[in-house]
Amino acid sequence: MSLALIQESANEVRRLAIAGSPLAVGDFRLKKFIAPLESAGAKVPVFAQVAKAIGEVVNGQEADSATNLLSLSTLLNAILYTQGQSGVNGDYRELETFPTNCTSTRTPARVLKPLVEALTSTGGGRYEVIKSAVERGAFNDLRLIDPAIRALGDNYPELADLVVEKILPAYGSGIVPRLKVSLDFKGKKEHARRLQLMHQLDPAGTLDLCKTALEIGSPEVKAAAIACLGEHDDCLPLVLEQANAKNKVLRAAALAALAKYDRPEITKLFTELIKGDELDILAGPLRNLRNAQVLNALLAEGKRVFDLLLKGDEEQIPRFVGVIECLKGRKDANSEGFILSSFAHGDKLGKLKAPKKSPSVSFTTGADLMDQMSWLLLEIGTPAALEAVLAMRDALPPSSFHQVIHCALRHWSPEQVFKEFSSWLGEAKGTGKEKAQILQQIILTTCGDDELDSDSSNAGLGTLVFLGRPKFPWDARWLDAAIKADVPAIVCHLARPNHKAAITYLLKLLEVKAKAQNASGLTIKALARCQYPELTEAFLKTLGNRIKGAQYVDYDLQTLLASARYLPAADLPKLDVFAAKLDEKFVDKFLEALAPLRPTTSTN
Repeated sequence: MSLALIQESANEVRRLAIAGSPLAVGDFRLKKFIAPLESAGAKVPVFAQVAKAIGEVVNGQEADSATNLLSLSTLLNAILYTQGQSGVNGDYRELETFPTNCTSTRTPARVLKPLVEALTSTGGGRYEVIKSAVERGAFNDLRLIDPAIRALGDNYPELADLVVEKILPAYGSGIVPRLKVSLDFKGKKEHARRLQLMHQLDPAGTLDLCKTALEIGSPEVKAAAIACLGEHDDCLPLVLEQANAKNKVLRAAALAALAKYDRPEITKLFTELIKGDELDILAGPLRNLRNAQVLNALLAEGKRVFDLLLKGDEEQIPRFVGVIECLKGRKDANSEGFILSSFAHGDKLGKLKAPKKSPSVSFTTGADLMDQMSWLLLEIGTPAALEAVLAMRDALPPSSFHQVIHCALRHWSPEQVFKEFSSWLGEAKGTGKEKAQILQQIILTTCGDDELDSDSSNAGLGTLVFLGRPKFPWDARWLDAAIKADVPAIVCHLARPNHKAAITYLLKLLEVKAKAQNASGLTIKALARCQYPELTEAFLKTLGNRIKGAQYVDYDLQTLLASARYLPAADLPKLDVFAAKLDEKFVDKFLEALAPLRPTTSTN
């Protein structure tokens, strides 16, 4: 007999079992099998039984649907297992298995869906989604392996690198076969990442694969293979050969792999390269190299070039820049001594103009060299290095004011910092304005406020990475200086209780309706820190002024509403009365802002 009708009926029953038995009542796709099965039942009675069972399901009641569907499913399975083919011809063999460091979890699909979309789609904001998921351990699920592997070729390099560094290695060596299936030796960066990841998870098992990639791979894949082979002592001859390759990318990869070894042939190679014209590809390897002989050769070359600079040879500036790049990140005594001795001649270096014969670095002048060396000294961070920058502060270009203040914060007392730099706070012209902006941004990022509101980013002060202490005890007089210089963001962040001038300034600031300030929320927070007794009244008055004529919740209004969490919870009745009078456009946002003030009830 033909089992096609039985097989199709079984497929529909399985679909309904997944969807839910109540949906089986009246299902038209299952109902269409009744007539042909009744016709076939004239010759094969079991077909008539199936038709009868289907009729009971589709024409029955929802209360009986589960029982009827189970009976139908049992009958269909019995027919298929007794009359259909349940096996296949072939030899028995052991099922191939792979180890993994995770298992299937109970995480629902709706939680995993945003992660899958972020890994496999395009657009902004995906990196933050993936990074957040990594931090909370959300990738411990086998269902995310394949989407993560697809992300190795993502057009956003930072996301792909995050997958290589944090996500896929956590699954263990069991994913190596999955990576190998789609490995293309002629591919680009995606396949270079695949190869490096495979070698990281299974170094011995992928050694031959790396050797093959070195022979026939694309430049990107070859560079990855060189990095992998550099992990094996017996493969160093192959890596040494690539140090003389015509392709600059391969040469750089080979040098980076060799830098960790302290061998005579490698020392000789680096010493000779230092005398050549490609210091740029040596920068990365030499930062990690700890061979004293190579370092001495680099410092000797730097001294030779610096002596020519002191004689006025401006064409040596690019060469000296290369030496400085090679010294970044080094904190040994010899490197520090060389930078300090060079930095001490700032009066002469500052007069050098950009080289004329090297247009690629024509922007580099003697002043730029001083700026770069001041960064190196700040990174070294020893008392001698910090003192050197501070002693040269008047001779440095305005762009070095970042480093000068950072050195002062790490080396001077708060009183001395105020005495030296407070006069710059209110400057508004020329280089003074640039220095004022730098100073203001540093105060904002180090003033000790528990949370820096997003409002402070609107001051147009630029971005600055603070290399010293995360917080600094600024002298109390800075608040008065900020009030005098009329710098709202600084006043808001330094405001403190019992400072009448600060409270008066903040209240006047709330009266300013210029939306360019976007400082309402930050001001309310500052008044809360000052323990202003009429904070709620000031908040409601400001909010009432801001919503007059407003058509929607703009940025300033949004930050103002967010500051409601600093209001006294005892004033909730007063705030609820105000909410009842608000326009529908604002009432929901206002009530949401009040949520942190309301008591929370715990439930089992």
